[in-house]
Amino acid sequence: MLYMPEANLDMIYINSYGFDLRKLDSQLPESCRSFDVMDFLRNPKHRSVARFQIQQYIVKYSQYIDALAHVLSTGQGVVLDRCAYSDFVFAEAMYHQGYISKLARKKYYEFRDCTIGELLRPHLVIYLDCPVPTVIENIKKRAISYEKDSQVLTPQYLGEMEKQYKQNYLKEIGKHAELLVYDWTNEGDIEIIVEDIERIDFDKNDKQDHYLKDWDQESEEDWAVLRHTYADKKDNLLCYCNIPCYEVPELIVDAMEADTYHKVMAVAPGEQYEKGYNSTLGDKGLLFKTSIPHRETLPLRERRSSL
Repeated sequence: MLYMPEANLDMIYINSYGFDLRKLDSQLPESCRSFDVMDFLRNPKHRSVARFQIQQYIVKYSQYIDALAHVLSTGQGVVLDRCAYSDFVFAEAMYHQGYISKLARKKYYEFRDCTIGELLRPHLVIYLDCPVPTVIENIKKRAISYEKDSQVLTPQYLGEMEKQYKQNYLKEIGKHAELLVYDWTNEGDIEIIVEDIERIDFDKNDKQDHYLKDWDQESEEDWAVLRHTYADKKDNLLCYCNIPCYEVPELIVDAMEADTYHKVMAVAPGEQYEKGYNSTLGDKGLLFKTSIPHRETLPLRERRSSL
């Protein structure tokens, strides 16, 4: 199977030419600067937290489209480390700790509700259950400064995440996907998980059973339409993320500050022209190119120290 690491904002902050757009933060107004997981762990009360969480959902949604396109175009399976379906767990933990407002939480679910129905739910979800005290102990052992010293990763925040996973996410996703749950307090045996997966009958087809219902298509034409949707119409699906946020103050950027942002980005390396047309970065044959890539697939960039 193809492994896709957990979607993260490196996938959008680092452009196609390898330039990290976060290097331009010093030229931007504060409301337009990058804000990633490390920033959240250091400053959870920042006005950009709501924008950060919505961006996290959108990048996971985009990656899930890529995963479906891969499955339906190649026949090869995909393994994801977290996905769009479970992302609300983080939004709920942020909201209950006061890091995002009620209006921002409502707007997050507008994004989710407008997009999540376009996807096919996974065949299998594996949940490694690790108690909060063990998670905190592991954070101390990892000794990564922005995690270890963070005021975010408290028993309350992590406890809310655990509650949302068990009471909401697993309960709902288990109606449609196969579900394997393991006690991972002291880490378990990987071989046992593999054996459990091999025993699952993914080919069963019971019209009365809701399991894997999304993957029960009547004809080859239905499958062809789905493949076309995910592989060729990704931009159409991402258009569902174009939701106005005018009523949420922390999601609004002043017009003059937005103008500054666009001017700075317009001259950034790799951002002046479409991909393949930046001669200063080594692109060649510009006079003979007649089109640009019809879809963007998120680059697979894995964080070395993700949560």
